[in-house]
Amino acid sequence: MDYSALKHSHAGLAYLTIMLFVIRFLLFSVSPKWRANKILKVVPHIIDTLLLVFALMMVFSSVFSLSHGWLAAKTIGLIVYIGFGVVAIRKANKTAFAGALVTYAYVFGVAKYKTALSFLALL
Repeated sequence: MDYSALKHSHAGLAYLTIMLFVIRFLLFSVSPKWRANKILKVVPHIIDTLLLVFALMMVFSSVFSLSHGWLAAKTIGLIVYIGFGVVAIRKANKTAFAGALVTYAYVFGVAKYKTALSFLALL
C-alpha cells in the first residue's frame, strides 16, 4: 500500500474513532444499559487497532521516525487521549470527556501541521 493510501486510511480511522467515542459517551451517559452492548465494546478496539497498524505502517514506510518532534508529540498525545478516554467511558466523567476531546484536537493539529505546537503554530 502506498503512503497516500495509508495516510488517508489512517485519517479516516481517526475520524471514525472520535465519532464513535462521542457516540459511546453520550449513549453511556444517557442510559448505562448501553454498556452491555457487545458491538459498542468490540468495534472501538478493532478501529483503534487498525488506526495504530496504519500509523506504524506509515512510520516504517516513510522517512519519519519518533526522532521527529511532532511524531513524538503525537504519540504522547495519543497516550494522554487514551487515558482521558478510559476514565470518560468507564466513569461517565464529563471532565475526562472534555480532556479527551481537547487532546484529540491537539493530536489532530500536530498531524496536520507537523509540529508539536499543533494549532498554536498558526499564531
